[in-house]
Amino acid sequence: MSTTCECGVTLEQPGRTARCQECDVAACPSCVVHIETVTYCRWCATVLARHRVA
Repeated sequence: MSTTCECGVTLEQPGRTARCQECDVAACPSCVVHIETVTYCRWCATVLARHRVA
């Protein structure tokens, strides 16, 4: 498991991290986006949102 979120925050508390269901990256609480019952990192959520609008 990575010890750093993609944003650069150190993931010191594994219990406070979530994994993106799209790319499986570990993300800090600030970078996690919950859409209904699915968890995404902010990068995948941005890409998915762009595809839904188009």
